[in-house]
Amino acid sequence: MAGLFGFFTTFGKKQISGIGESITRSIVAWDPETATEAEIETMIQELDKITKEAGKAKAQFDKEQKEADAAQKNYDRHLAAAQMLESQMQDAQTSGDSVKASQLESSVVKLVDDLEKLKPELDREVEEAAEAKGFHEELMEMAKLTAEKVKKAREMLERARRDMERAKMEEARANAKAVRAEKLAGLRKDASDLGVALSSMNKAAEEARAKAAASDMKAKLLSPEHDKEDANIEAALKAVSGDTPLKLQPSVSDRLAALKRD
Repeated sequence: MAGLFGFFTTFGKKQISGIGESITRSIVAWDPETATEAEIETMIQELDKITKEAGKAKAQFDKEQKEADAAQKNYDRHLAAAQMLESQMQDAQTSGDSVKASQLESSVVKLVDDLEKLKPELDREVEEAAEAKGFHEELMEMAKLTAEKVKKAREMLERARRDMERAKMEEARANAKAVRAEKLAGLRKDASDLGVALSSMNKAAEEARAKAAASDMKAKLLSPEHDKEDANIEAALKAVSGDTPLKLQPSVSDRLAALKRD
């Protein structure tokens, strides 16, 4: 019985320890974005399992303790009887009543045999009671610790939600600030691009005006009207072309001399 009880005790400890570890992992690994009342309810259900097992352990401990107490009482009763008969046997031996002494000795021997058989059973009962007590105490301690965790769970949930909301607000402010900075950078970039565009247009206008002036000058140089402005140039151009010999316009002196001759 002792070995079987020891097995169940060890097995039970592992099972309940697993429940406690499950609750601890749930709390440690909580994701604030998904934490809900359902998770707290799950923890309460796990606590219920521990307290239920603690109740079973208490009943088992009471049973084992009663058996140990009964075994101890029976052992003590046999031991007391053996001691009593031994005392009477010694008195009979002292008084010389060998028959009575022999009978008493036989009874004492039988009681000692019984005590030797009862002693291991008593030890097992006492050990089982001690194990049951220890198991119950461990479960009660685990139940208390788990209960504290569950009581703090709601507070942790609310704190996590508040932290999450603050984080979201900070993120929103940071994003808004970044957007404003990007817009500002965009406006400055647009202004810079406008300046480049204006400069390009002004440069294009200057080039256009320069081209227009050059074209106008070329037109004037090539225009017959321009050539007629200077009779000597016109005469020279005709002479070069072989049309007529060069005949320059009379100078002022020539014209004055001609007038004198007349």
